[in-house]
Formats: sequence, structure tokens, C-alpha cells
Amino acid sequence: MAIKLDSLEIKARLPKLPPSVPVHALLVPPMEERRASIARLGERMRLGTLRSVELDHGIVMAGERGDITGFHASGAVWARDATVGKGATDELRKWEGQTTESTDGVRRVALNADASRKLIAQAKELLQPLGLLGKEVASEAAQLDQVAQLDAKGKQLAQGAGQATVKFQYVVAGMPVRGAGAKTLAFADPDGGQARFGGIFHAWRPLGKDTAVKLPVLEEALGVGLLTDPELDRYSAAGHKIQITRLEFVYLALPAFLRQIHLFPALQVEGIVSEGKLGISFHFGRFHHAAPPQAYAAAKLYGPYLTVNPDGISPPAARPVVG
Repeated sequence: MAIKLDSLEIKARLPKLPPSVPVHALLVPPMEERRASIARLGERMRLGTLRSVELDHGIVMAGERGDITGFHASGAVWARDATVGKGATDELRKWEGQTTESTDGVRRVALNADASRKLIAQAKELLQPLGLLGKEVASEAAQLDQVAQLDAKGKQLAQGAGQATVKFQYVVAGMPVRGAGAKTLAFADPDGGQARFGGIFHAWRPLGKDTAVKLPVLEEALGVGLLTDPELDRYSAAGHKIQITRLEFVYLALPAFLRQIHLFPALQVEGIVSEGKLGISFHFGRFHHAAPPQAYAAAKLYGPYLTVNPDGISPPAARPVVG
């Protein structure tokens, strides 16, 4: 059984799908190539002597000061300096260029434009020479964690900034790339007039050649995944209201520990399921395929992630019968 489109309360702007979309091949850097970058990253983060261990998911280089993991499936890198913030008594940090903003009555701590530019530039200076920043970067931002100190009764004693995160996000062919496999993050603590990076996460598979894949009209694209979502289908059948608050056409990059050789189109969906009598509701978010398996087969593109929903949710017809 599938959900009927007119039973959904769509509050989001509907995306316009093109007749076809380029599906890019993804190139995974061999671990032999990544080893040199990992070693140099350890030197630049001052992690000291690192010992190498081969595991099923990748290579781990670890020492007393921290560790670096390289993932076989994607070439992604996660590095951690365990000594950053070691002498701090709490999570509050004081940054040069720190300002306080207020939006709709909510106070937030942020960096001013000059301080943000300096922090982003320092992150690039670390990442780019090591090949840990994809050329498809389309946006960059520096954000501060929001920290509050409370007493035993929950009264706020102090509010301020915590660790900073420099975020690099990617765009391909004019479309945003979402998912755990499409981000470069640098986590920093203030260290005098500079920043000290205590964590680096880079997950981006370089692009190869592309192949055009035909897309259905939007209603049919919704039928590929969203309208056959087994969880939402059950809530709909039980009479629950389903609101769609976000519906965006994107490319999806899978997590660092999964193999993926095609960057494929998806619909990023967010919404609210609510039950009228008890007033219970919950928010959900997931990705659904925008192109059916037949479209990939016609383009001679194959992969398990192209036939099963990228969130691992099988349509109702594919669920096993028990009993």
C-alpha cells in the first residue's frame, strides 16, 4: 500500500526536477596515497609518534596525543588531538572577535566577520596542502558552539562560546550535496591569537565522469521512495497527519564507512507526524531516491544503494512476511 499524495500536508516549496541529471562516478583515493597525507596531518597537528594499525574499515594511526583514521571505503579522514582543552575547567572559551547576536529574542555568540575570515583561512592553510579539501567547495563558515552554565536548580549562571567549527560544504552541477559523505569540518579551540585544531573530519570522494540519468516528473519521483516509505505508510494508515516541511532536490553522499561509486540524486525530506487525539507528534528527516532503479539500469549504472532506499528503508512490498 502506498501513501496518497493528497493525504500529505505539504508545507514546503516543491522542487522542480529536470528531465535528466548527471550521475557522477566517484573515485576513492587508494589508502597508499592517503598514508602520506595522514602522516603529514599528524605532524602539522603535533600528534607526536603514531603507531599504525590495520583494521577492517581502514587504517588507524594512534599515539599518546591523539589518533587519525583513514577509511578504506571512501578515503575519508578523521583526526583527533586528545590534548586540546585538557587544562580547561569547563566548555566555555573566549575568542577574539567574539560578539553576541539576538534573533527573535534568542541570544547567540558568534565571531565577527574578520575573526571568521581568519579562522577559515587558517583551516584552509592546514587542509589544502594535504589534499583534504575538495575543489567543489561552494560555501564556508565558522560557527561557535553555544555553551551555558547552570546551577543545581537549573538556573543559568553564564552563557558564552565554546569550541569553533569551520564548515566546508559542497555543490556539484549547481545542486547541493548532502549526507555524511559530503563535508569537511575543522574543530578549533582558541590558542592566543591563533586557533588550535583539535579535530579534522574530511569526507569527500573526488568526481569522475558523469552519465545522464532520466528523471520522472515530481509526483512519480515521490512515488519512488517517499510515498512508499513503510514507516510513514503505517502512520498514514492509522490516521495520523503527515506534514512535509522540507523537500529539496540534492545529490547524496553516503557515510565514510560505506562504498559508493556513484553520486546520485535524492530528495531530502523533513516533516512532522502528529496524532490528533493525544496530541503526540515527532519530527522526522530522511533521504529518498529521486530516480527509480529502472532509470539507472537504462543508463547501465548499478549498485546496491541504487536499488534500496539510501536510508536503508525498504518499500512495503519488499518487507519479509513473518509467521
